[in-house]
Amino acid sequence: MKKLLMLLVVMFALSLVVIGCGPADETPDTAKEETVGTDEETANVPAKPDKLEIWANDDDYQFAAVKYLVDQFVEEHGIEVIVTPRLMADQDEAFALDAPGGIGPDLIFQPHDRLGNLTSQNLLAPLEVDEATLAQYTAEAVGAFMIDGVAYGAPLVMENTALYYNKDLVPEVPGTMEELYDLAEGLTNVANDEYGFLFEALNFYHAFPWIGGHGGYVFGQDADGNYDPEDIGLNNEGAVRSYEEIQSLFNRGIVPRGINEDVLNGLFTQGKVGMVVSGPWALASYSDALGDSLAVAPLPLLSNGERPTPFAGVKGWLVSNYSDHKYWASQLALHLTTAESQAYYYAETGEIPARPDANIDNVFAEGFLAQSQTAIPMPNIPEMGQVWAPMADSLQFNAAGDNAKEILDEAVEEIHEFIKMMK
Repeated sequence: MKKLLMLLVVMFALSLVVIGCGPADETPDTAKEETVGTDEETANVPAKPDKLEIWANDDDYQFAAVKYLVDQFVEEHGIEVIVTPRLMADQDEAFALDAPGGIGPDLIFQPHDRLGNLTSQNLLAPLEVDEATLAQYTAEAVGAFMIDGVAYGAPLVMENTALYYNKDLVPEVPGTMEELYDLAEGLTNVANDEYGFLFEALNFYHAFPWIGGHGGYVFGQDADGNYDPEDIGLNNEGAVRSYEEIQSLFNRGIVPRGINEDVLNGLFTQGKVGMVVSGPWALASYSDALGDSLAVAPLPLLSNGERPTPFAGVKGWLVSNYSDHKYWASQLALHLTTAESQAYYYAETGEIPARPDANIDNVFAEGFLAQSQTAIPMPNIPEMGQVWAPMADSLQFNAAGDNAKEILDEAVEEIHEFIKMMK
């Protein structure tokens, strides 16, 4: 009886364990799956940082627009964002020094031609973005910030230069550049700081419309569009012809030899210049100064019957590889480049959106879009960084009246040497 009683007690206890464990096991498993599912959804979203820092271009209009859009992000996500004004042209060098030391920003604002140099130094992280979101930007803008199939930037604006003109001085743009030069010569009175036509003839970026229009090129490309840094076309016959043409503008007194951006902008906004070459970044200040007298058109035909070919550039937000908050930095970059953000940025700065769904309606955009049909994308390979200094020097020599062919041969030789040293 004792053995039977003990057996019954053990069986009863085991039955309680089975009863207790059976249904209860199913419930925790289900709860665990739901919890795991929730964790998996949030596992890819890191905790919010206390703050982020970005470097925005220090142009007054652009900085104010970025600050407004950043404030929206702060309100939505509760993350403090420090917006530091820093000249876009100086950001890459400062970033290369600051980022590895852990004192750089989470985002910088750069043109796409700096991408190769920055990625070669391992300074940038891939943008954390899905294919559906990338598809909302123009294909050209996405491609400009892509290396080996990896997207490194959130495109904000696409840009190229075109011809601004003051309708009070130039009611209608001539059909050819030679006619434009003749008109400009008649409007020029150096003693009164009055000019018919100005462009930054000492700046390679602004001289390239003439170089490319006459058949010069930076790097040759294969059938797939890959650049060959050994094939440099900046001293070919067309490039030499373009330098001779620019040199003639100095000799005729149409363009002063000391021309720079500050001089050009100052004189044009004072109503002392009939026509200037610049990009959409200048639209806000030009429009404020000239109002209804301002207009934009594509550059007229060159002597060879071709239109000038400005560089096509894309500017956007790039994530630091040294950021501790790459996900949230990417989210901020994507917020700054939504369709609504780009439409607002255009309204405030005049810079052309990099998204087709950005709702803009402005007559000035038509001139830039027309000129964009002949624009040539700036190469985004690292070797492009070795082009600027030799070409800047060559333009100084060109303004001094040196032989164009000799100037360009020397510049191209120097570029080759710089590229070899770089490798």
